[in-house]
Amino acid sequence: MPSKYAYIDGIAVNYLHSGPSTLPGVTPDLDRGEVLLFLHGAGSNAHTWQRQVDHFGAAHSPIAFDFPGHGRSGSTDGLHSIAEYRDFTKAFTATLSLRPFVLVGRSMGGAVAMDFALAHRDRVRALILVCTAARFTLGNERLETWHNVMRGRASQPFTTEAFSPQTDFAVMREAWMEQVKTDPRVRYFDFVACDEFDATARLGQIKVPTLIVAGRDDTITPPAQSEALHQAIAGSRLHVIDGAGHTVPSEKPDEFHQAVDEFLRGLS
Repeated sequence: MPSKYAYIDGIAVNYLHSGPSTLPGVTPDLDRGEVLLFLHGAGSNAHTWQRQVDHFGAAHSPIAFDFPGHGRSGSTDGLHSIAEYRDFTKAFTATLSLRPFVLVGRSMGGAVAMDFALAHRDRVRALILVCTAARFTLGNERLETWHNVMRGRASQPFTTEAFSPQTDFAVMREAWMEQVKTDPRVRYFDFVACDEFDATARLGQIKVPTLIVAGRDDTITPPAQSEALHQAIAGSRLHVIDGAGHTVPSEKPDEFHQAVDEFLRGLS
């Protein structure tokens, strides 16, 4: 899968795209269909969207990038609030001179997508919010666990809580391999940023077409939180996928692609 680097405020930002690659510093062809901009979750990276970049590249122009400090992007630090991630996303889209795009965000990426749509309505064609919430309920135990990992007082946990009981072990192992590509300090401050985010009172201001996708077995952002998004965002669609947890695009890619393809056809 082709990847390139863009440079934003001195940080090398890695991004994946479909179709032929280009010379360094030259944006690849993004003229097919809709531009789909994928935003990853806390402590994660663009590679978790590999199946989606591959699938949607046939008819559209997908892009997935690593936030600073994540995956293969530069910097030893992440950012410290959803608003900072929103502003960095704006800078990334300006650097690539993207036409209005569909924002696809999972978990923390969904929070960034909502905040971006509220701040930059004219830049967003539509929203696809995946396993996310207007107000996360991470709990003190998760924050304390990663605080201890960050300080070297505990080992990284590799748990099954993000997955459905029906999920194949190979999918879990793949996710754990991506987990270790980002420094625990970055992951911890991502969780802090999520914990401080609350868009509940502003959801009614989202006026773009919106698809909300939830995993039936998601215990991190349960389907009830997706239902709350659906009720608050006028005209939104809610699609709950059985046999999937917090990582729907990896656990049930075919079902996810089908739901998104149908939504995108409705945008034309």
